[in-house]
Parts: sequence; C-alpha cells; structure tokens
Amino acid sequence: MATPGPGIVGHYSRGDLLRRLDAALADDGADPLHPSLEALAPYDQFHGRGLEATAELAACVRPAAAEHLLDIGSGIGGPARWFARHFGCRVTGIDLTDEFCDVARQLTKRVGLQTQVDFHAGDALAMPFEAGLFDGAYSMNVSMNIADKAAFYCEIHRVLKPGAWLLLSDV
Repeated sequence: MATPGPGIVGHYSRGDLLRRLDAALADDGADPLHPSLEALAPYDQFHGRGLEATAELAACVRPAAAEHLLDIGSGIGGPARWFARHFGCRVTGIDLTDEFCDVARQLTKRVGLQTQVDFHAGDALAMPFEAGLFDGAYSMNVSMNIADKAAFYCEIHRVLKPGAWLLLSDV
C-alpha cells in the first residue's frame, strides 16, 4: 500500500502552528493556555462551514457517552473535542500530519479533555488500531485528499464494530 508523500503533509504543516495559534488567540482576547472551545472554534474547526457543520454532523448520530468514536483526518482536533464535550464520549483522532497531532494534544490538555480525547499520527489507509474498536466514525473534508477510495473505506470498515455508523462530509 503506497504511503502518501510529503506533498499533503508539507501543504498543511509549517512547524510553527502552535505559536501562531497562541498569538491569534491572544489577539482575540483569549488566554492561549486556557482557551474555551468557543475561542478555539474559528481555528480548530478546519473544514467547510466550521462549527456549524460539526454540530449538524453530530445531530445525525448523537453518540452515547459510552461510545468510542474515530475522527479520521482529525487535524488539530476541534470536532473531536466538541463531540467529547457535548456527548461525554471518548474520541480518537488520526491525522497524517505529526504537527497537527502534537497541537491537537496540547489544545486537548489545555481544555481538560485529555482523558476523553487522544490523537495518533498515521495513515487512514493503514490505521494503527485493532479491528472492530470503534462504535462510530466520521471524517470531514478528508477523502478528497485520498486517491484510493476503496482502500480508505475498507480500512474504515475494518476498525469499526459490526453495526457501527460512519458519517462523511466532503466538498
């Protein structure tokens, strides 16, 4: 299975994301070390229509607190933290970009959700998770970056429990 080249990662990562985000939060009048989900929303809901789209997606499933969800292409973690805060569920994010996962972990700790939300750097075509682990999964504006759609959907199917749900949002 081919691993994506540096093109996608290089397109999204420059190495100074947390510093730039902290500066933007401070400029907005928020405490970068203790931001609210609302203060983060303009920055961490990195997909079309932002927080509005996340809330609409969540309204389709309304996960139970006992559920473990997978956020495929989690970016810096906005939707994962939103699902965890609003439903009390556990969320695991996976993203190809190491820097995004590092920033996602920092922001998750800053908002006090590190026991509910975790992030892993990895390829959505070869996820580092056991089969049948997740109760549901969602992906927002990710599959447009994946050429091998069949492999993508097969890998999602592998990590979902039988009868689990999948929500996709794409351009």
